Amino acid sequence: MENPSKNIKISNNTQASKKFWSSKIIKPKRDWRSILVISITLLIFALGFDFYIYEQISSGEMYVNVNRADLSVQSLMKNELQKILDAFEAKKQVITTLKVKNLVDPSI
Repeated sequence: MENPSKNIKISNNTQASKKFWSSKIIKPKRDWRSILVISITLLIFALGFDFYIYEQISSGEMYVNVNRADLSVQSLMKNELQKILDAFEAKKQVITTLKVKNLVDPSI
């Protein structure tokens, strides 16, 4: 049995292949130049956008200003707060009395 790849004719048209592959050849100078141009372009764009956002924030146009007089602080209700503190004190006393008593181990 013969190898089928031997029967395939490869046309070696050098001028056409040079035109097609000329841009595909590795050229470090061209590649580094394109990387540098793209990086500098992105850096300039990012700096411009950051400066724009900074200016919007510093001028106060970016966020809605709230009038301090419209804000009201809800006062604490002393009675409600005292009830909460009393409940915690009661729990604390229950825990201390349970620790003092000789408790029987239920697993025995």
